[in-house]
Amino acid sequence: MNDLKVGQTLVLKIRYNNLGDTAATAHPYLIVDIDSELGVVEIAQLDSLAGKEYKAAFRSNKVIYCDNPKETVIDKDSYIQLDNKFMLENCPDLSRFRRQTDQLSPEKLEDVLRAYRSYHRAHHIDENKNVYMNKEEI
Repeated sequence: MNDLKVGQTLVLKIRYNNLGDTAATAHPYLIVDIDSELGVVEIAQLDSLAGKEYKAAFRSNKVIYCDNPKETVIDKDSYIQLDNKFMLENCPDLSRFRRQTDQLSPEKLEDVLRAYRSYHRAHHIDENKNVYMNKEEI
């Protein structure tokens, strides 16, 4: 398919719910899973913490700091949204949306994946926030 890896970021302008609402600007998304059997890439939205520090307190968000170690996939302290599920058809064109080939550092990536999976096990993800996009939509 392509050479995408969990922990890399894609910058996309996607439909963020099943009502058809599409983001006005491109956002970074962290790849949290690649299922080659189903042919999908699961992503989670990243957002800058700057000016929205209060969002760090939401249990539906997981903070990722850009230092210690210094990250290349994010350039400022950010958070990942845990209360959505975005699935993209794994197609060759998806690689062109990759921000760079670097991945989030292993320790932070494992921490984020653990929080993401734990949140999804413990909480119902609303049907409206379970979004699948095929290659034509991407």
